[in-house]
Amino acid sequence: MGVSVTTPASATGVKLFIDPLSHHFERDRVFDSGSSPYGGDSILEPYAHTRRVLAEQGIAVHTPDLLESGAVAPGDVNVYVTMGIRDRYRRLRSRPDVVMSAFFVPECPIAEPRLYRDLADAASCFKRMYSFSTGNALRPFLTQPIEFEPFRFPQAFDHVHESVWAQRERAFMTIINANKLPRLSTNELYSERMRAVEFFARYDEIDLYGIGWDGPPFRLGTTRVPAHARRVAYLAERRWRTLVPDRDPLRVAARKAWRGAVASKAATLGGYTFAICFENMILEGWITEKVFDCFYAGTVPIYLGAPDVEQWIPRDCYVDMRDFADYGELRAYLHGLSPAAVDGYREAARAFLGSDAFYPFSKDAFAARFAEIVAEDAGVRV
Repeated sequence: MGVSVTTPASATGVKLFIDPLSHHFERDRVFDSGSSPYGGDSILEPYAHTRRVLAEQGIAVHTPDLLESGAVAPGDVNVYVTMGIRDRYRRLRSRPDVVMSAFFVPECPIAEPRLYRDLADAASCFKRMYSFSTGNALRPFLTQPIEFEPFRFPQAFDHVHESVWAQRERAFMTIINANKLPRLSTNELYSERMRAVEFFARYDEIDLYGIGWDGPPFRLGTTRVPAHARRVAYLAERRWRTLVPDRDPLRVAARKAWRGAVASKAATLGGYTFAICFENMILEGWITEKVFDCFYAGTVPIYLGAPDVEQWIPRDCYVDMRDFADYGELRAYLHGLSPAAVDGYREAARAFLGSDAFYPFSKDAFAARFAEIVAEDAGVRV
């Protein structure tokens, strides 16, 4: 279902430059699927796949820091896309050999509100603006209306991890999340995850994995406070908590349930029947990798997040938290499920991954979108 690109001879002079999610992935590191330090399973594979697809058509793909530094010579046409980095486009927009093609919004507004305040300027520079959500849903966080084209969070895999999926000996429930707090509280689900952990920890039925739970939470988002000063303040609070332990019942429960970081999400999830799978916030269209990580491992997700999730993922693939009045009702439902019913969720998720409905989330769809952008902005025939 991917886009086929027929490249005329002149297109050998076309180059695509993709600014990654963070400066850490510059120098073409974003195209190395093994270079992510964040513990995601091949989380960079969609970018590596995109580079391979376009390279087959004679179109070079690099990170634009190499264009700025001169390490990579410019092409006849330089198509520029950013996945959220904002400092570079303000420099590149004055270059006549650079096409300001697309800005992809990578983070939800409660985690990076400053990004959303800057989007009006980005929209004035780029030919296209992309988001998981819609302009109407995001309007409260914007300084002016913006029209977004839709895209889905790209997944590295399009099938279950068979050896993990087939595991039958599993504990009851897990959750994998770092100890972070959002910059805004609007529709946030960070604290709801904590309430879920606290409830199931009463019965010793949940194991928490992720970084940072041995210290205070780290607040997300860029601010006017220098990063070094924020780091110093965090370390000071961490030292203080060694002297005066935090007595917040939710964080106390989290530390009790914490089992450390994970080397592989799939291997960890494969040890559990259910997983708390809450997005960072309730927002239309905002469906990230969390639910798919569960599908690959054969773990049944308890999902809360995008209110329109059923438009994208069949309801028989996950347990919808909205169906329950509280965690006691959820717990009774989960314990009442027969092995056959649990397998029904697992098999439905496997079938979804192999269906046309999964395509918008696939790495093929991700590569196809970039191929279309290049085709439109550099005159490559599609």
